[in-house]
This record gives sequence, structure tokens and C-alpha cells, in this order.
Amino acid sequence: MAKRSIAESSSDLLTTEEVMERLLADESLRRSAARCVLPAIRHGKEWRFRKRDLDAWIERHRSGLPPLPSA
Repeated sequence: MAKRSIAESSSDLLTTEEVMERLLADESLRRSAARCVLPAIRHGKEWRFRKRDLDAWIERHRSGLPPLPSA
């Protein structure tokens, strides 16, 4: 599997502020996120969230499925 460069993948990464904007829009997501660990990666000194991982987490939450175990 080929490695993606930071520049190539950075457009897929969300900042903490961007994630909070998405979660604050839905009360049940906000409550669930407060009790759960969201999928994230370390990017320098900050945490970043892959959009596809966050979308999958939101979809699992909305469908009532249990969260995936942390790696």
C-alpha cells in the first residue's frame, strides 16, 4: 500500500474546531462524543480527525451500533 503524503492527506483532516462544529449541531452526537473516544491521529502537536473516520463514527452512532474498539 502506497503512503500518502501529508499534503495529499491534509485536505481529509479536520481540526478539533471543525469536529466540534459538526458535533455541536446535534445534541445526541454531542452527548455521545463526550462519553466516547473519537477516532483521531496526532499531526505535529495537534490532533486531527479524518473526515471519513468521523463520518463513519457519526453513522454508527445514528444507526445505534456500538462504537468500534480503539486501536
